[in-house]
Amino acid sequence: MTQAISSDPSNVRVALDMAQIFLDIGEIEQAQSLFDRLPEVAQKLDIGISIASQLNFKRLAQNTVGIAQLQAYILKSPNDYQAYFDLAVCLFSEHDIERGIEALFFIQENDAEFKEGAAKEMIGMVCNMLEGTNPEQAKLYRQRLANLISQ
Repeated sequence: MTQAISSDPSNVRVALDMAQIFLDIGEIEQAQSLFDRLPEVAQKLDIGISIASQLNFKRLAQNTVGIAQLQAYILKSPNDYQAYFDLAVCLFSEHDIERGIEALFFIQENDAEFKEGAAKEMIGMVCNMLEGTNPEQAKLYRQRLANLISQ
């Protein structure tokens, strides 16, 4: 694979697409293994950054109790900001950016200092991730965050 990528740079795109497919079908270890073998230049492409972010969210989500349980916690304790934060991570790992970002904005609106501003930091990270694929949405989220901070 590494030799094929070196001899034909278009193979980098194929390898990145394959890593994305592995992620989409839940084969995180295979996606990570393939991604790790790619040259740094490929990892820094927009799709490479997106895959790296997805891998990170998948790993973080594995350390939570899962979406259903987190939603149940939130129903019982609507101010459980840790549950909202973990839910956002899980939702991002499933490509549900809008619901994930809403969970983070809920934290930001109600307790901006939760975990030393973790919601604000993650909103910024998600905006950076979206910049290459959906710059308009990233801009809207940044404006919304700026408006909250300036209040």
